Amino acid sequence: MVKKKYYYQIHLEVVLNGSDFVFGFINISHISYKKFEELFFDQITHERFLFDDAISYFIEPNLYNKHKEFFDNEIPFTFNFDLFEYSVALTGDDFDKLKPNYYEELPPMFEQDDSEVEK
Repeated sequence: MVKKKYYYQIHLEVVLNGSDFVFGFINISHISYKKFEELFFDQITHERFLFDDAISYFIEPNLYNKHKEFFDNEIPFTFNFDLFEYSVALTGDDFDKLKPNYYEELPPMFEQDDSEVEK
């Protein structure tokens, strides 16, 4: 029996403001985990890994404006905060169809310095 390989993708979920209607998903797996850690650092609370416990992170106007050049260059979508809300989440599947933009491994654990570890 051949074990299937599991692949991971990060999607930008675009949701119509004030509703549960998902306008669409954009695969943004070409962006490194390290960059997501940098972007969402202020939203990380108790996670040991990015997207721990199926959490998603939000791109809000302040975050977008702070990293506008990066978002505009890396994500093929025109952000419009009057119409949509944006969140970023990790998904996984064993299908080979996820190629070419996927990760073969989950994000690494966050590095902690010794001052952060309780003694």
